[in-house]
Amino acid sequence: MAYLGIDLGTGGVRCLLVSESGDILADHSRELKNVNLASVAGYSEQDADEWIASLDDLLCELFSEPANRELNSIAVDSTSGTVLPVSPDGVALGYALLHNDVRAHEEASLCGHIFDGSCSPTFSLPKILWMQKNRTFPKDSLFLHATDFLNVWLAGHTDLPTDSTNAMKSGLDLESGEWPSQLPDLNLPKVVQPGQVIGSIAKKHRERWGLASSVKLVSGATDSNAAFYASGAGLPGEWSTTIGTTLAIKGVSSLKLDDPDGRIYCHRHPDGHWLPGGASNAGGEILREHAKVLSTIETSLSRKTVPVSMVYPSVRKGERLPFSDPSFVPFFQGGQRSGSDYLLACLEGIAFVECMSYELLGRLGAKVNGPIFATGGGASSTIGLQIRADVLQKSFHVPACPHSAMGAAILAAAGHNESKVGDVAKHLVRIKKIIEPSSAMDSRRAEKFEQFQQKCPA
Repeated sequence: MAYLGIDLGTGGVRCLLVSESGDILADHSRELKNVNLASVAGYSEQDADEWIASLDDLLCELFSEPANRELNSIAVDSTSGTVLPVSPDGVALGYALLHNDVRAHEEASLCGHIFDGSCSPTFSLPKILWMQKNRTFPKDSLFLHATDFLNVWLAGHTDLPTDSTNAMKSGLDLESGEWPSQLPDLNLPKVVQPGQVIGSIAKKHRERWGLASSVKLVSGATDSNAAFYASGAGLPGEWSTTIGTTLAIKGVSSLKLDDPDGRIYCHRHPDGHWLPGGASNAGGEILREHAKVLSTIETSLSRKTVPVSMVYPSVRKGERLPFSDPSFVPFFQGGQRSGSDYLLACLEGIAFVECMSYELLGRLGAKVNGPIFATGGGASSTIGLQIRADVLQKSFHVPACPHSAMGAAILAAAGHNESKVGDVAKHLVRIKKIIEPSSAMDSRRAEKFEQFQQKCPA
């Protein structure tokens, strides 16, 4: 028997089938043909019917193999802040407004009191208010997150709850887990935590694909939260760093972290803990044009070499983590922006930003125990991982399948077995590589780290 995780991303759909022991049994994906149907700057729309068509094709392919039909449960994740209008019988009444749609500026300015003073137009709630104001729908219309819409299709009806991670940007009170009374009069679903059984797969789907008589449908999560579950971190004090274009940190905390500067914000972890995190403008984007060079010289670089150059690893003005300063200009100190010294300085700068972020978390009251779980493209650089381990003086664990679809499969397993998500992650996630730190950070690098911090805003 197995668990199926479905990931709906901006560019496509992915289905990952995972065994009860954590083996990947099948991995299928489809790219979406129409990533953005909008023609207005700042607008971002997709046809939800294309999501369903792509998912339908994937599931037909997946279940064409009889062995893949031995299925316990399914869970879905999708991009945070993506929302669409739906009829009571589950039909999309218009295009979905995606996570990166920013048209609802006016509505966002009116929603600040619901989100402790600050609301982005990328949030779901202002988008719903914009649709109510600018489009005409029947009074009994629903507003669903992308995850919910796929769940409705899988279950065959709309009487389903949403999950708390998707509901956060629609105005959910994270303390109570309920919709707050100050929300406008909206037709929103009930809310449950990720990893809860919310129904079963519709009979028509089971019969069509030859599935068992009861395949459970489990509440999912946003893609970033699902990716965190897939990292292997799951217990209080455990943290994950994802380095892609940017650097993002999430971890499990028994305490809610309050950051008046907004560098750190909190989700709820499905097991009842808090899930604080934040994202930096710094990250791997600065290495994008040097990726081929880095891969060819990776083995010749040494972690013991302290580069002459000093680089704040960001290509854009402003910063969000480890400090908040919209006017900050990334600094570069050195010779040329090329060559092994520059590449090492970029990797070192990423490690410095990561270390400063974890130091901030410590000052806010977080515990950072055990290893750091490393995901994203940054985890593919062995020398980069080693520098990070030496700077943070932490072991770095790299999971074998750090994808959101894996996190959705973990939720499916947790719901089916009525288990804690953190415990299931420990059971299913395979660690493919462990990087240990040297006994102490090189004194030259330690001195350089101090100089790096002095160049950053207090």
